[in-house]
This record gives sequence, structure tokens and C-alpha cells, in this order.
Amino acid sequence: MPRAELTRMGIACAVAIVAISFLALDAIVDVNSSVITKRIEMAQASIADAAMSQHQLASAVQAWARRGHQKQPSAVE
Repeated sequence: MPRAELTRMGIACAVAIVAISFLALDAIVDVNSSVITKRIEMAQASIADAAMSQHQLASAVQAWARRGHQKQPSAVE
């Protein structure tokens, strides 16, 4: 084989290795970003659930306090 052809093959091989490496890195970054996105969505859902639970607890305490105040005058009588 002529030397020029070997040089071209070497360059083509190096370009192919760089391209495959770039695609592999791109795939890794995509996987990591999807994992991060899932974690963010789970955190948002958890925060929303905690806020809803806190709101329900506050409503229950207010209702309980109102019933307690309504019953208190009749219990004194």
C-alpha cells in the first residue's frame, strides 16, 4: 500500500474514533439529564404533597377548634 493511502486510513480511523467517543459522551449526558429530570419531578411532587398535607392538617385543626368553641358554651350551661 502506498504511504499516502495509509495516512488517509489513519486519519479516517482517528476521525471515526473521535466521532464514536463524542456519540458515547452525548449518550451518557442524555442519560444523566433524564435521571436529573426525574429526580426534579419527584422532588416537586414531594413538595406539592407536603404542602397539600399541611393545608389539610391546618383545615382539620381549624375545624376542630371551631367545634371546640361551639361546644364550650353549651357545656358550661
